[in-house]
Amino acid sequence: MTTRRTLLTAGAVASALPSSLLAVALENSSDALETWQQVIVIGSGLAGLTAGASALESGARRVLILEKGPLVGGHSLYSSGSIAAVAPDRAGAFSNGWRDSVEQFVADALAVGGGSGDPERLVQIARGSAAMLDWLEGLGVSFGRPFEARSGLHPRSWAMPGNSAGRSYVLAVMDCYRRLGGKTILSAKVETLERQESCWKVGVTIRSENEVRLKYFQAPAVIIASGGFTANVERRMKIMEQLTPDIHTSADPYGTAWDGAQGDGLDLAQRAGGVIAEGFGLQLLPFWGGRLIDYAGGDMYVDETGRRFVDENLPWNAISEHILSLKSRRCWVITDAQSYKGATLSLKLINGIVRKAGSIREMAAAMRIPPTVLEQTFAQYNRAADAGLDPLTGKKFFTQRIEKPPFYFGEEQIYVHTTLDGILTDAQAQVRAQTGGVIPGLFAAGEVVGGIFGFDRLGGAGITNCLVMGRIAGQRAVECQSGT
Repeated sequence: MTTRRTLLTAGAVASALPSSLLAVALENSSDALETWQQVIVIGSGLAGLTAGASALESGARRVLILEKGPLVGGHSLYSSGSIAAVAPDRAGAFSNGWRDSVEQFVADALAVGGGSGDPERLVQIARGSAAMLDWLEGLGVSFGRPFEARSGLHPRSWAMPGNSAGRSYVLAVMDCYRRLGGKTILSAKVETLERQESCWKVGVTIRSENEVRLKYFQAPAVIIASGGFTANVERRMKIMEQLTPDIHTSADPYGTAWDGAQGDGLDLAQRAGGVIAEGFGLQLLPFWGGRLIDYAGGDMYVDETGRRFVDENLPWNAISEHILSLKSRRCWVITDAQSYKGATLSLKLINGIVRKAGSIREMAAAMRIPPTVLEQTFAQYNRAADAGLDPLTGKKFFTQRIEKPPFYFGEEQIYVHTTLDGILTDAQAQVRAQTGGVIPGLFAAGEVVGGIFGFDRLGGAGITNCLVMGRIAGQRAVECQSGT
């Protein structure tokens, strides 16, 4: 079963990717690249690719992305693609009379994050969000209508329809970066980052089929965009002891694929004199099991007895705590024919992770739950959906009754999705120094940055953060060399 399930893992996604994501290393041989660059970017997820493209758009001629993994894209490749954006004019008639604002975005992010986020950086992300939708559209990305993402609080999220939106964003931005002249080296792990006068010296271990060698590059500006540390078990268990090795990441759900989220960028920044924002923890979520939709109000979670136990619209970390408190640390996720399923549906059906049933009784039999219990759960849920309030959990938002067969169901568990601790930056993506102020020429963007959202992240805002702060980092990395 494990072999078939790996169809859903990074290895399968990689095999389905266009060869351009893997070919950049062949095209950009490290031997052919000058050791001196204007901007060096560490990491090739959406934050890194956006930063590189932004630097080139801002006038840089030599930009180099160093990616320690075997392909471009990082965790962004596996994202469902929700982008939270303050775009009331774009929403138009789909807003149902509600009008978003920068202030509302920040208030929602602070509410989800337990009041511990950074308002200054949240304002920056909110203000730049609509422009990033426009930028992606200019690169060939199309968006559907706005929706309320999980933990999103309002219908401000956008995504590319169809399969693998995250992959589509990566391809679009990577094509832009390469078209502008950007270079990339894969299997290139940054080992050292040292400030020498007005330049950064970057030591890189480059792996090829025949050798492993150390090479040095120099640049006036470096952008760290290497992602978080969700795959670093030792590091994450210091934050939450329950996150043992058997709990995998959302990028490698079965522990069978390569996942480079080890926190290298945090170590590089700290050794270079940067501040690490700690105490915010990680974001956990159910992802690769029975969950099929990425919006609020269209599915229900039941425990091993067939009873609901949580408001399915709560922030992910709150839902995860409830699931981890169950005896099996697993639950069933159920939806019906009416909901809008995500890109993983066909693969999950093929692998038996999600099953279909023509009736509640058929589903109960497959779940080994008394049918009368599950029928009662459905009746209670649909009464709550009609009333707009669930007295059991306090749930207030429903997009539908769950009643139209076939029903889709599958077991779900917790995965480590995002780290919320990371490098401390200002609103211009500059890394803050341990001695006060900022470190000249050192920037950071994406998940590697900490303290933006607080104890949990607003639904859809992860990619927004990568895009907006990646763009700012690229712009500032060029501007700092001209003295502006």
